[in-house]
Amino acid sequence: MRKSLIFGLILFVLGVTVGLYASQRNCLIAFITSGHMNFWTAMELLSGIIALVGVIIILIGLIRKK
Repeated sequence: MRKSLIFGLILFVLGVTVGLYASQRNCLIAFITSGHMNFWTAMELLSGIIALVGVIIILIGLIRKK
């Protein structure tokens, strides 16, 4: 496997893990309903972005592989 695929997979797994841990606190729902942003809400949003970047890196790596 290429380095980009491994790096993308690590980013994806890290983002999903942190996002699922942060979502146990219902932070995103509280942010949408009441508008209060706390640390875990920011972590949940950031981990979603990290997981998305990981998926994009994996897809780019797979396209370049062919």
